[in-house]
Amino acid sequence: MANQESRETPQVILPNLGRRFSGVTSTLLQVLPHQQELISLVVWGKSHIGDKAPVVEFSRLLSVTKEVLPGGAVRVFHARRNIEMLWGLVLKLVFRRRLKLVFTSTAQRKHSRYTRFLYHRMDTLITTSDRAGSFLDRPADYVIPHGIGIETYPYVEDKAAAWAKLGLPGTRGVGIFGRVRPQKGIDLFVDAMIVKLPQHPEYTAVMVGQTTPKFEPFVQKCKAKIEAAGLEDRFAWLGEVEYGQLPGLYGAMSIVAAVSRVEGFGLTCLEAMSSGAPVIASRTGGFELVVRDGIDGKLVPCGDLVAIAEAFSELASDPERLQEMSRSARTRIESEFTVEREARELVNAYREISEGDSG
Repeated sequence: MANQESRETPQVILPNLGRRFSGVTSTLLQVLPHQQELISLVVWGKSHIGDKAPVVEFSRLLSVTKEVLPGGAVRVFHARRNIEMLWGLVLKLVFRRRLKLVFTSTAQRKHSRYTRFLYHRMDTLITTSDRAGSFLDRPADYVIPHGIGIETYPYVEDKAAAWAKLGLPGTRGVGIFGRVRPQKGIDLFVDAMIVKLPQHPEYTAVMVGQTTPKFEPFVQKCKAKIEAAGLEDRFAWLGEVEYGQLPGLYGAMSIVAAVSRVEGFGLTCLEAMSSGAPVIASRTGGFELVVRDGIDGKLVPCGDLVAIAEAFSELASDPERLQEMSRSARTRIESEFTVEREARELVNAYREISEGDSG
């Protein structure tokens, strides 16, 4: 039903109102196919959905939400963004639709007054970790960590061969993925690599992610430091890539850095580890749930440039240990962080919410 309006009676509405591809979009896309196998749902908002789920326009959404579910169940509206919470309230309070409003919070920072205003009017709160939940001023009803599609991000054992296919300099890659901005620690990664890449000539540093105009000066400052160090040929800025290109890039990396200063529950660690890339991860709260220090990668304090540099050098200097970590990382994701597990837990929550006392 690619981008077609569903004529079924869905139990769950998933709004998708972000215009840019983001971590929120990625989590939605990865869990969708597995949720569809377990419960009837539609997505409101076409951006990046493709043929992953039935999509409804607003006019159809108004019609769908008038339909009565069997057994007195209440339809669930699961928001992940402020704009989606707002529209949920509009549907419930202005259009008088019978909905249970759910919000997933991943942020590890004090929420704005506006966000607090919105989530206090949700029926149910979900968070992805206890640390993220601690930033809410009302208790979360469910803690459901994200998962990853291990088929989408297959394990790659021969990193040298995968790297060679990219056509980039060197024989190994250390990558950082995500929006290019200070929050993601891109500058820390660049500074650490400027110090350590001369000691590890086989490695090239790869930056993958969109730079918005606001952060272009930040990128230019990073590039100026690289140029001053004479290392332009050791860094590859790939920019934003198509979603389908990400598995190949992750699979080619021998090491991935996820060194955000602040992060809710980013998928970077899951995607990298599923692909067999040990992770240098900052202790943001979410990453520690996934990465076991010294087993699947290295954990470092947030904002600690020296620790990032030393962690990279430690891993790059010991290929045998790096290979052991690669296998451990994949096993970790297979056992604890699959998207199938996330889908089951979300759908179980939806059913409990839908079949509970009406709001």
